[in-house]
Order: sequence, then structure tokens, then C-alpha cells
Amino acid sequence: MIAALVPAKALDQAKGRLAALLSEDERRRLALAMLEDVVRALQGAARIGLIAVVSPDAEVLALARELGAQAIQEPSSVRGINQALSHALKIMSHRALDALLVVLADVPAVTPADIDAVLDALPADRGAVICPSHDRGTSVLAMRPPALIPFRFGAHSFPAHKREAAARGVPTAVLRLAALARDIDGPDDLRLLMSGPAGGAEAAPVRAGPATQRLLAELRVAGRAPG
Repeated sequence: MIAALVPAKALDQAKGRLAALLSEDERRRLALAMLEDVVRALQGAARIGLIAVVSPDAEVLALARELGAQAIQEPSSVRGINQALSHALKIMSHRALDALLVVLADVPAVTPADIDAVLDALPADRGAVICPSHDRGTSVLAMRPPALIPFRFGAHSFPAHKREAAARGVPTAVLRLAALARDIDGPDDLRLLMSGPAGGAEAAPVRAGPATQRLLAELRVAGRAPG
């Protein structure tokens, strides 16, 4: 079975860099809308047999259950995204997983076709696929088998994941996808998402998923975004 794991922060910590553009409540709603679009995209990829969301936030976990994903409570003792992912993978390990995709919760333009492209690039026996973001982060990390390399999400995680794979002799593909090139962290990311282009890594246009589109239209964010 191929599983997808989506880490999500507590909503009161979500998207602080957007504070100049969105109120705290709006940032919470945006985080939930983006999570919905990511989970829906994963559900549209036929080869994904299990989708899980790990978070310390009850509202996030409630949405995950509503969407049909497994909700994994992040313990208070966990510190940071990498420990949260390791905790979640331990809980999921009884499912006899063949491969694991970690997909960040703030890439609302991701599509089932993007997920399929990652799976197509994943070696059939042993290997990894890394999808970098514009700021040298990692938007998607795929591994077969799971736990093939340690999680190194955070600042400059793209080269960190590459180093971990090289140190272990893991065959690794780097897949640069427009929808995954720019995670939504700051006002410029949001502006570029609304205007279409993927902001440098690829020239192809990208479009947020339906939940994020509806929210941005409702909030009339386009009129506030810096130009």
C-alpha cells in the first residue's frame, strides 16, 4: 500500500507571515482550505491507498476525519514537523506500507496528476523522489520503502534530504513541478498563486484548488495583495 501523510500546524500558528494581509481568523480559514485541497488531490490519485493528517490541532483533525483521512493526534511532547512525521509513521506502520509520500499542507495547487507524476518517478524497489519548493524547501518527499531516509523538513530541506539520500546510497529523483514549487507562506506567494504563474521554478500556470479559490474570492484577497 502507498500512503500519503500530510503534516499540519496548530491553527493559531498558521501562516504568521500573512498577518499583514489576513486577520488571524482568515489565516486559520486559509490553512483549512489549503489542507482540504491537498487531501482532495491525494484522494484523486488512484494509487494512494491511505491518507493521514498529523496535527496537534483539534479543528484540523476534525476536518481530516470529515474528508475521510486518518487523523493522527500530535502529542504535546513532539517538537517540530520532523518529530511529528516520525510519530505518525510509527502509528501507520502496522498497515504494511510499501511507500510513503509526505505532502505539505500549504500547496493548494497540487493536482492528482502531480501526485501521479511523483509516483511514476518513484523507483519500483528502493528510492526517493524530492519535489523542491522555490526557497530550497521540500514540498513533497516520496520514499519506497517508508523511512528510507530521515525527515529533514524545515529551512533548506531540499539539500538536506538530498544529502541524507546520498549518504545512504539511495537512488533519488528530483522532480520540479509548478504546483509544488511555491508553498504559501507570505503575501508574495499568495499574490503569485492568485495571478497564475508559479513564480520562477516553472513557467506553467498554476491554480489553487476549489476550497482555496472559494475562500480567496469570498475574502476578496486579490484587492489587498501587494502588487
